[in-house]
Amino acid sequence: MTPAATQTLAARVFPRLYRDSVTLMSLAAALERRDGVTRAGVVMGTPGNLAILERSAMLPPDVAPAPDDLVVVVRGVDEATVAAALEAAGAGLEAVEQDRGPRRERLPQTVAEGLTVDPALTLAVVSTAGAYAPVVVEQALRSGLHVLCFSDNVAAADEVRLKHLAAQRGLLLMGPDCGTAILDGVPLGFANAVRRGPVGIVAASGTGAQEVACLLHRAGTGVSQLVGVGGRDLSTAVGGTMTHLALDLLDRDGATEVVVVVSKPPAPEVARRLLARLATLGKPAVACLLGEDDTDGPVPVRGTLEGGARAAAALVGAVLDLEPVAFPDATPGATQDGTPAAGVLGLYTGGTLAAEARVVLGRAGVPAQVLDLGDDAYTVGRPHPMIDPASRAALVVDAGGRPDVGVLLVDLVLGHGAAADPATPLADAAAEAVRTAASDGRELVVLASVCGTDDDPQDLAAARRALTRAGVVVHPSNAAAARAAAAVTSRVRSTA
Repeated sequence: MTPAATQTLAARVFPRLYRDSVTLMSLAAALERRDGVTRAGVVMGTPGNLAILERSAMLPPDVAPAPDDLVVVVRGVDEATVAAALEAAGAGLEAVEQDRGPRRERLPQTVAEGLTVDPALTLAVVSTAGAYAPVVVEQALRSGLHVLCFSDNVAAADEVRLKHLAAQRGLLLMGPDCGTAILDGVPLGFANAVRRGPVGIVAASGTGAQEVACLLHRAGTGVSQLVGVGGRDLSTAVGGTMTHLALDLLDRDGATEVVVVVSKPPAPEVARRLLARLATLGKPAVACLLGEDDTDGPVPVRGTLEGGARAAAALVGAVLDLEPVAFPDATPGATQDGTPAAGVLGLYTGGTLAAEARVVLGRAGVPAQVLDLGDDAYTVGRPHPMIDPASRAALVVDAGGRPDVGVLLVDLVLGHGAAADPATPLADAAAEAVRTAASDGRELVVLASVCGTDDDPQDLAAARRALTRAGVVVHPSNAAAARAAAAVTSRVRSTA
């Protein structure tokens, strides 16, 4: 591949042009499939998006769009390739406009217009560019609607203000940057098809909530409500405003018998208030706080998603029995002097799953590089890897050629919102990576877990079979896969 330093980077700005995020991500994915294009981004020109482009070395120095301009950025092997891609982007945006065609009915353009169509609506989903989201969210809240705000890049000050407004009105503001919820059995955003049951989940994480919900499903129990609150809710600035409101609502919810809160470690003072609130909730509760020590005080605290799910299941009389997986019989990796090496590389589509893997590996004293490929640095202007698996698959293939990597750790997330077949691209890439390593005289161990249920739109059993046929060792949970990675690494070190 041509080094980035010798490639061409160029952009095209479309003044005062707005397209929804799905259109932008689809266009970016199409551009990246063009021969000679190594990276493409299609975003609104907000300060947040431009900052991410700059951090990713994807912002040409002469580009200074306004927030309501649409920006297409392409990096490719030469000027002709990049110019052709930018021309294709313009044609693609024009085609989207033409495809809309005449409508026989006028779709609602504002929250108020939507309520005139159906005054019984109770929830609004906001997925506009982050710079515009606060206005729409406030309109929805002042109209008496609960809100799920999928938009990211919303200023923290706006989040604080809007959550105070929501709390005053007894309304949920899930987000900003909330990707997962299940309310009264209705999945929103990225969510799995889990059975209804007695466990209510409040989550400041997306894939963390999905993993806990799926493990509860596997234990034979289910979820009453899953309320996402956004990743910053338990920060010092926001103070858990929406987490506490969600707990109040679950406390009054007759279908909820047990509550589990899922989050990366909150700010210390926020954590103290949270544990005090859970202790007086009136219903048994579990605090699943990634990285914290497991304790069994008035409120059980668990430091992994698997541990949180197991504790919550036990409180409703269910047992999370995760079948053991055969230990990989391998000596992965090789350094240049021929001694074994088992460097661990994690390529994750789920941010909280990546965080859990770091926790498990860290507890085992195993250094590792674990990447969250759903982070803004990797997704600006391109589809999230849970929607389009191609970007992660390419990195999996590249891992096969790295002599410092002996263990590759990956997740696979199924459910509503995820790709129709995320397993095949990952399986094909893993098989190629294993072949590449073998051709160099090395053995690459690929370990995975699948976050999903047998009721998801994708076929859970087929996904596991596809990975297994490709030589991937599939574990029953993300934590189990990370423990296996640590065990393989420790074994190799002990024999080196």
